[in-house]
Amino acid sequence: MLIRTALNVVISLLFLLAFTACQPPAENTSQLLLLQTATLQLTLSPEHAPVETPLQLRLQSQKPLRAISGELQGISMYMGRIPLVWRQQAAEQPEALTTWQAELFLGACSDPNMQWQLQLILDYQDGERELHQLQFTSSWR
Repeated sequence: MLIRTALNVVISLLFLLAFTACQPPAENTSQLLLLQTATLQLTLSPEHAPVETPLQLRLQSQKPLRAISGELQGISMYMGRIPLVWRQQAAEQPEALTTWQAELFLGACSDPNMQWQLQLILDYQDGERELHQLQFTSSWR
């Protein structure tokens, strides 16, 4: 009887362990501030930029933008050029900030803390154009 009870407890614990291990990980909503000016804010999430994971760039502008283009290049190691496709998000209010988003994946390499350079070209409705070059680090640790 004692062996059967012990066996039931062990089986129950194994079942509980397997069930909790199958839960999806909590979503990481941390953000890295890449650029902050009087009219712009650019963030990257998740903050530590894990490789081979969907990453999101989010740009908010107080001035209306016509288009955004840009690409990523590896600094620590050549990883090719990663073009970015930006999509404008619907404004919640007419006077709200203009918000654009781009999703990307960074490849893994032998450097656990890869340095990247983001080149961003902003074309405003009034014809003005801005170029920004920013750096950040990805991680596979």
